Amino acid sequence: MSMVGAMRVVCVGLGVGLALGLICALAPPAMADDPVAPSDSVPAPEQAADAARATDGSAPVGNEPRDHIEFSSGLTADCMLHHAQLRQIVNTDSERAIRVVLWNYTGKTRSQGSSTKILQPGAAPTPLGCDGTAGLKRRWVIESAEFVDVDSP
Repeated sequence: MSMVGAMRVVCVGLGVGLALGLICALAPPAMADDPVAPSDSVPAPEQAADAARATDGSAPVGNEPRDHIEFSSGLTADCMLHHAQLRQIVNTDSERAIRVVLWNYTGKTRSQGSSTKILQPGAAPTPLGCDGTAGLKRRWVIESAEFVDVDSP
């Protein structure tokens, strides 16, 4: 191999190495267990529920409607196809119904519209949907909650 040929190999090798180094430097850092991290400005439902609980692990004792809303997960065949669980929401107040307005996020993208649910006292959990789809995390965030008459639509 001539000296010119050797220089070309070295230059190409350096060029590829520099290009890969530049790509790695510009790439965002990988997040553990979450390919798309949720926005810091909007808390995940689990974080909001954890914040609402008392420090001793008992049920919240507040009188706000949000204090009586809990998210839970369940297993269904439809969600298991997406390697996800069914998210549900329930009213823990024994006497008053709650009207809750929810935003749905898939990854970092918010759905176009909000959904409104009336959570009756003592009713079974209301299904919201699968907490993952197409490899993205899916979550629901409470926009507002208010107590309503049981007979309200």
